[in-house]
Amino acid sequence: MSGPEGVARTYGRRWSTGSGARAEHYALMSAPAWEVVADATGIGDGIAVLDVCCGSGEFLTLVRERGAHVAGIDAAEGMVALARRVDSADVRLGSLEALPWPDATFDVVTGFNGFQFAPDMGDALAEAARVVREGGQVAVCNWGGDGPQELMAVTEAARSLGEDTTLVPRLPIGEPGVVEAMLTAAGLTPTAAGDVAVPWAPPDDATLLRGLMSAGSLVPTIEQIGADAVRAAILDAAAPHRAADGSYLFASTFRWVVGRY
Repeated sequence: MSGPEGVARTYGRRWSTGSGARAEHYALMSAPAWEVVADATGIGDGIAVLDVCCGSGEFLTLVRERGAHVAGIDAAEGMVALARRVDSADVRLGSLEALPWPDATFDVVTGFNGFQFAPDMGDALAEAARVVREGGQVAVCNWGGDGPQELMAVTEAARSLGEDTTLVPRLPIGEPGVVEAMLTAAGLTPTAAGDVAVPWAPPDDATLLRGLMSAGSLVPTIEQIGADAVRAAILDAAAPHRAADGSYLFASTFRWVVGRY
């Protein structure tokens, strides 16, 4: 299956699989990054916000509570169904390269660990710029920066047991300057950037496994080698982060960049 729409459907199927568990146990890990980006872009009363790859809609809830007008898009039907519960949110099923809104609709477009799922991230950023009003902003936030990536290391340890089923190029978007250059190429001017700590502290093995096994990135691995093998790999890789009471603490970092149109 090729082309942006085909890639979106495949990723959508993967991330729909565990959408309920992901929202229950894992989605709020990104909350520190949401707050930082919302502050950096000045989201508040009356601001029109589009969150791409909006997942189950928690960021939409946060900025809706700030008084913003909110919209979201995701390729996963399961995620869209959850995000549509956000009050007054315009949430649609679709892909990054074909946003179903007119030019100059939003004041801010955000993407948290989302833009990298596009076959051509530059095209996705250009499409985000298209729907931003003059003077508006596009914010990109991903795993990266100078801090630790303990949780990503656990997920990668499990995923490495199966064949690589990544559908798009792996870009070093967590490194300083990479996203800035891509925003510039999309017609945006980078204005701010930074790192933010996003710790996750599941209280027990069950929560750890339920949260991580819901990741769309692990769905193909589970299909290839079985759920039991993936669970064992997660527990083995996570063992150094396990406290005496059975709880875990993972230190991770997101890097965010804002560009103005």
